[in-house]
Amino acid sequence: AGAGAGPPAVLREAVEAVVRSFAKHTQGYGRVNVVEALQEFWQMKQSRGAELRNGALVLYEMVPAASPPYVCYVTLPGGSCFGSFQFCPTKAEARRSAAKIALMNSVFNEHPSRRITDDFIEKSVSEALASFNGNREEADNPNTGIGAFRFMLESNKGKSMLEFQELMTVFQLLHWNGSLKAMRERQCSRQ
Repeated sequence: AGAGAGPPAVLREAVEAVVRSFAKHTQGYGRVNVVEALQEFWQMKQSRGAELRNGALVLYEMVPAASPPYVCYVTLPGGSCFGSFQFCPTKAEARRSAAKIALMNSVFNEHPSRRITDDFIEKSVSEALASFNGNREEADNPNTGIGAFRFMLESNKGKSMLEFQELMTVFQLLHWNGSLKAMRERQCSRQ
């Protein structure tokens, strides 16, 4: 791969930024301050021109608890949310646990294979058709589930899977609270 500013260069830059951050935020033997590293990662993305609705601020929220295990959720600037993934005897450990999983997902998301492309859309729609015994006409009809899925993918071409996941979460919440049905009844557009 060349040294241009394409996806491999962006991935390389993201990994190098995390490694530099790890070196800077290392606390003793082999310990990294993942909370600071995660914040620095998102600040680096913002400085490189990433469109972040609420800036580069990473938010942490503890689940109220008087005793262990403690649970923490971290919300990334794009809206994705990750939680602590192990038994955490302290609130600080819960925060580090959530930051660790969020940082891994943030870095992994920079890989070019995590972008929605025409090939990805075709493969995903074909897999959906096979899973639900659908036919090709369903994929071209935006009034079917598979057609709506295809429309959502095509509307997000070039975006990362994490960005698409954020959008799908909003879509699911609108469905659950009845807003989608109300919008459909008012004949609102899909945009």
